[in-house]
Amino acid sequence: MTHGADNPALYRTLKDVLKRQAEVISVWFEPDAIQKRYLAAAVDPRRVVPPTGPESPQLEVHWKLTPPHDEFRIDYADPNVGFHCGWHQDTDHTDLGVAHFQYQTDSMENPHYEQAVFEATSPPKLLWECCDELFEKVIPAHTAEV
Repeated sequence: MTHGADNPALYRTLKDVLKRQAEVISVWFEPDAIQKRYLAAAVDPRRVVPPTGPESPQLEVHWKLTPPHDEFRIDYADPNVGFHCGWHQDTDHTDLGVAHFQYQTDSMENPHYEQAVFEATSPPKLLWECCDELFEKVIPAHTAEV
């Protein structure tokens, strides 16, 4: 990610969004509560559908206020099934537009990338939108046969 403005108030709001996700059991700032460079959340593996193994999957949220489009990364990793996915709005894949979604399973040699378009415009609503997509569609679609 490029350098942008860190915004502690924004991270506090995003932390509240993650804490309200039914699948999330804890949320914390990384590397610590003073520096607040990004958010990390532990997911209860018993609340993920389809069920996963005993290790807690993890969500990470990085957000930079960078006009005209904020840069962010919302990443999910499940060590039980070797699944990783994320929504990124950055300059890594400009051929896909402003934002993209990517995922990879243990059986894939390379990640799959596709354009992402969001209905939400504010960071909290956008995080809600991605979490809904993650738990309702992405995980069931890509981990059911792992």
